[in-house]
Amino acid sequence: MKFSREWAMPSAETFSVPCIGAFVRRYLHGAGVSVDPFARNKRWATYTNDLNPSTAAEYHMSAPDFLNMLADRGVVADLVIFDPPYSPRQISECYKAAGVRVGMKETQSAVLYGKCIEAINRITRGGATALCFGWNSTGMGKPWETIETMLVAHGGAHNDTICLAQVKPHEEPQLNFAT
Repeated sequence: MKFSREWAMPSAETFSVPCIGAFVRRYLHGAGVSVDPFARNKRWATYTNDLNPSTAAEYHMSAPDFLNMLADRGVVADLVIFDPPYSPRQISECYKAAGVRVGMKETQSAVLYGKCIEAINRITRGGATALCFGWNSTGMGKPWETIETMLVAHGGAHNDTICLAQVKPHEEPQLNFAT
C-alpha cells in the first residue's frame, strides 16, 4: 500500500485542493466509466450528481437514488468518486442549500454512507476502484482493499482530509462439487 502525507490549505471544494485534485486525476485518467454521486461543480466523471440543482452536475438527486438509478439502468463503473459531506452539520447544510427539508434522519452520516456503499457495490465489479474522502479511513469497508492512503494536513484546528484509493476484489469462483 502506498502512503503519503501532504500539507495544503483546506477548501469546501475538496478537489480544488491541488494535491487532492491530482490524486483524483491520477486514477480518473485510466477509468472508462466513472461515477461521482456528490460532484458539486466538478464534471470529471462520466456520470455526475449533486443534490443541489444549482451545481453543474448532470443529475440532481439524493446520492443513493442516483446510484440505484444507475444500477437499474445497468451502468457498471470502474471508478467511483465518493466525497460525501463529512459531518452531520455539512449534510444539513447541503440539504438546506438544495432547498430540501432536512431532519435528524437525513443528517445521520452512517445511514447515508451505508445506503451509498450498498448502491456502489451494485454498480461495480471486481477490479473497480473507489476514491474515498473524509475524516476517517473506513472508505468502502470490507472487502474493498486500500491500495493508497494520502493524508492531507490542513493545519491549525482543521481536521485532516483522508484520501483513500480502494479496489474491489474479484469474487471467488463458486466451486460445485455436486456429482
